Amino acid sequence: MPFIEVEDTRDLQIGTFVKLEGSWFSHPFPTNTFKIKSPEDLATIQGLKNVTILHDPERSASFDVEDLQEENRGPLDGETDACVSKDAETFSDSALNQPEVNEPLIKESSLSEIMDRREDYHEFQDHLRKVEVAYQKTLGQGHELFRQLSDRRPAGLKTADAMVTSIVTAMQNPKTAMSLIDVIGSNGVAWSLSEHALNVCTLSLLIGRQLGVEAEGLMELGRGALFHDVGYRGLPMKVRFSMAGMKVESDPELEQRHPEVGRQLMASFPDTGPMVLEMIGQHHERLDGSGFPNGTRADDLSLLTKIVMVADHYDELCNAPDPQTSLSPHAALSRLFRHVVMKRESSKFCQEVVQALVQAIGVYPPGSLVELTDGVLGVVSLINIHNPTKPIVLLYAPWLCRNDGMLVNLAHERELEIKQAMHPKDIPEQALAYLSPRRMAMFVHATEPTTRAINSRRRRQSLKPGLKR
Repeated sequence: MPFIEVEDTRDLQIGTFVKLEGSWFSHPFPTNTFKIKSPEDLATIQGLKNVTILHDPERSASFDVEDLQEENRGPLDGETDACVSKDAETFSDSALNQPEVNEPLIKESSLSEIMDRREDYHEFQDHLRKVEVAYQKTLGQGHELFRQLSDRRPAGLKTADAMVTSIVTAMQNPKTAMSLIDVIGSNGVAWSLSEHALNVCTLSLLIGRQLGVEAEGLMELGRGALFHDVGYRGLPMKVRFSMAGMKVESDPELEQRHPEVGRQLMASFPDTGPMVLEMIGQHHERLDGSGFPNGTRADDLSLLTKIVMVADHYDELCNAPDPQTSLSPHAALSRLFRHVVMKRESSKFCQEVVQALVQAIGVYPPGSLVELTDGVLGVVSLINIHNPTKPIVLLYAPWLCRNDGMLVNLAHERELEIKQAMHPKDIPEQALAYLSPRRMAMFVHATEPTTRAINSRRRRQSLKPGLKR
């Protein structure tokens, strides 16, 4: 039976199989056709605008209570552990409800296909190592940058400009473009101001480029993002003891002062521009006026400041002070995107900026652990810019040496999709060790040479059936 247009969204219910006709960014779901599985999904659909909603009566059915999983989300800022464990499934809750597969969708491969896959993977690994070397070099500059700023040395501004220029240049080079430096897992005792600043700077520049910010604006954006938390260096420090060990951090009772302390520090350098000072002083403000230090609202915040706000919060979601509450990149995107779609005019963050972040890093950012529709586990390795729900995935293939990993481009697999994003705690230890999502997942845009090689060879199939957990 063909899809029928829904005349009144109040007639929708859990279990209804729906189709959403509109642009992907008009709704927060990773696919346009799926079965409504939760009250949250139902409320989201009923609140959509500029979307035509259709349903298929034959594929609609009542939903079992055991399948209904409450998400218990808390506020966007300061979420509880309970909401974190479920929020990792926010996008995937509404994924297409696939029929149970008795036979794997992936067939046996020929020897030539196996060799092609091995070559693809080694090209990917070589490219990744180059990006890692570049990151470590830039991170070293970050450590020096904050020492220079703390000592009030003007050389710090030159160091910052060199870092921003190197990141912008890398993004423009199709052979070495670094698409994102993302964090998976705990930040641990090694997490530093420099790493967070570099992540926020890279994310901000990705968003800015996606929004068409000009070259001069990108430089200002990069400076503001690098300096946004420099005020922490001027706060009294305390020693905190936990199971992870000893950690020196700023006094939490004074943390809300760091935007103004940072703004004053950078204002002491005559060459610091007014837009950079605004980003530093306002990166914790929110569009609805709920932020700090001044409760500034949307109309008084610049686009560049709104970009740093989103990049900073996204990285904080992925790197919570308590490692157990850190979200995966996919879950963090889900929370941000669902918030701006649900809240709209009352959102804390700019919807255009959040959409640009999703466009830049993909619905399933590299490093995301996933389960495919045939039960195969994998980790996202590369994004397909033109098909954000069909990334390139490294599969869990335990009969293969980890160094000969198997990459599958889901854009070339018509029947194979991502069923859901997974949290590391839900992955069997053997599979997790094999996939080994690193604490720092670094990856490149879907550009040459790696992805072009993957796309130019014949349509891929996996090696063996039965890749079940």
